[in-house]
Amino acid sequence: MTAAFATSADAILDAAGYRMAVETGALVVDIRSRAQRERQGVLPGAVAVEARPVVDLLDPHSPAPLAAATAGRQVVLVSDDGLDAELFAWELHTRGVAGVRAVDGGHDALRAAGALGLLTDAEHLVRERSAISAH
Repeated sequence: MTAAFATSADAILDAAGYRMAVETGALVVDIRSRAQRERQGVLPGAVAVEARPVVDLLDPHSPAPLAAATAGRQVVLVSDDGLDAELFAWELHTRGVAGVRAVDGGHDALRAAGALGLLTDAEHLVRERSAISAH
């Protein structure tokens, strides 16, 4: 665990914490590579972003952030084993971006906990899909 996270237990989520984050409307960002997603399977409902640009895309103060990356929005990063997600969350914290957390154990841990489908029925995503399909 990095020194920055040693003082903030909230920066790392286990499967139960992931479930609570999803239920409260967190933006889940899958930072695995395309090859990893093809090999391990997708994370339904997550925004898939290659790891390299994720810091700029999730920093609301960068020149071209994701529209969903608003100041104060909870963000959960998921990598294959959790290590890359922790590093990028730490980088975002050093930039002053609050509310970014990483899943301990990453996609592997979510699969083991049976939590890969949680986003499929998340209320905020059902609402967003309904709004998109209505247009």
